[in-house]
Amino acid sequence: MKKQFYIFLILFLFFSTLVGIAYQSEISNNSIPNETIDKQITETTSLMNSDGSKIEHYEKILLQLKARSERLNYENGILRSGNLLMRVYYEQGKYKMVVELGSELKSKINKYNSTPKHIISNIYRRNALSLSSLGLDDAGMRDFKKAIGYAKEIEKEGSRLYNLSLCYENMTVIYNNEHFNGNTKYRDSIRHYLNKGLDMATGIHDNDKEITRKLKYSQILFIDIRLGIFFLEQSDVKGSIEKAEKYLLDALRIYEAEKHDILPGYKVILMNQLSWLYMEKKEPEKSIEYANRALQLEKVNRDPHDRIESYEFLTDSYLRLGENEKSRYYMKEYSHLKDSLAYVQKNNADTIMKKLVTQVDDEYIEKRKKMLAFIFISTLIVILVIVLLWKRKNKHIHRKYEQMIEKLKNDEIGKKIKSSASQTSNTITSETEEKLLSDLEDFEGSELFLKKDITLRFLSDQFGSNTKYLSEIINKNKSQNFNNYINQLRVNYIVHKLYNEPKYREYKISYLAEACGFASPQVFATAFKRVYRVTPFYFIQNLKKDAPL
Repeated sequence: MKKQFYIFLILFLFFSTLVGIAYQSEISNNSIPNETIDKQITETTSLMNSDGSKIEHYEKILLQLKARSERLNYENGILRSGNLLMRVYYEQGKYKMVVELGSELKSKINKYNSTPKHIISNIYRRNALSLSSLGLDDAGMRDFKKAIGYAKEIEKEGSRLYNLSLCYENMTVIYNNEHFNGNTKYRDSIRHYLNKGLDMATGIHDNDKEITRKLKYSQILFIDIRLGIFFLEQSDVKGSIEKAEKYLLDALRIYEAEKHDILPGYKVILMNQLSWLYMEKKEPEKSIEYANRALQLEKVNRDPHDRIESYEFLTDSYLRLGENEKSRYYMKEYSHLKDSLAYVQKNNADTIMKKLVTQVDDEYIEKRKKMLAFIFISTLIVILVIVLLWKRKNKHIHRKYEQMIEKLKNDEIGKKIKSSASQTSNTITSETEEKLLSDLEDFEGSELFLKKDITLRFLSDQFGSNTKYLSEIINKNKSQNFNNYINQLRVNYIVHKLYNEPKYREYKISYLAEACGFASPQVFATAFKRVYRVTPFYFIQNLKKDAPL
């Protein structure tokens, strides 16, 4: 399910919008064509925000507006129309075209110094998302950082907060890509930036002149969805399902509120995540209901990634209901669509990677060399430190081994564990204590401790006592609990066998563990190391070296 998290994120660009939807270009009053271009771009933006089903139509209009702006050398028109085209291409899954157009627009940004900061930020942000969608995370992160830098320079508070919210939320796609999965550090980064994006969005005033309520609450809803997904991905952690439900129901309340006109595409995403939530809650009927609602909404705002999610949840939910035929149908649809998208994405990624490599300039190469040199030197230092620590640790371990051999030579490692004088509770009489200590001494000499099923209850019954008294005697006089006491007896037994009978050194660890009563080789190795600070393998290998058979 974690891999689905990445798919949810790439949907964001479909519905992210221009902050300055009412931007007025600072041009002379007699430049009527430029004003017309601005007006048409603003109208197209509004249409895209309200109806995402006519994507090919919007693409045609924007291409015309960009071409007209280029003929007039109208920088603002080029960048605004190009920025929206990046959004259109992304909605169609044309990541290669997004990056190509992004490279073109970025080169113009360096040429046009008067470009509004929110447009520049959006161009870098959308380009970063496309690069990350293709798995090119390093290049994506560089553009995300630039997008944040430009967003911070926006003067108007509402616009600045909104753009920063978009950047922080979008940037989590980097930390969520497959090679970061399972790393707690990056999971923490995802949650941190989602909360940071949410703080920015909630800080926008409802009556802000630049950012409409629709944009503000669509952004809040989307981050609530993302936080819900975050906790659904760790549903095995206690309390995560409840937290996911809280965020998703918060999003649903925003969605259902009449005063909030939410961006259409977000409705599909929300329905799919509610389907996932109820699948995790083992309520397949509700899961199917929301997945079907998502499919219906997706027909208006077409996107194959949405359908993949819906198919997956329908497959699992119908399977839980025992409706195998329907489950197989949706599994077939899911597999076919997923394979098709993977093929397209791989081809796009290969092409873009080649182009990125050819565009690397001398300055970047120099920085790369310095970075590689720094990494090389740092790696050498780390390797040196590791080698020194390893040698030091080996010397320490070998010292422990030598101490063991010395004690074995001097017969200081007994099969019995010496008792230490200690004050017991007043409830145990001295006669009872002496009897139990005597019984323990006999028990240590009997090798009864080699039985795998030996327990404190069994031993106390054998001694005609109770578990409480026996446990206290062992704790006070043997300085350890019952389990460690039994384990030490077993370890001492096998140590003597290994030292005195060379044939035991040829046996496997699993055999030795069983021979001295341990349930598994892992438990045996852990107990051995706890008692003598060396592993059984190390002890055996050094015995062979010191006294070869």
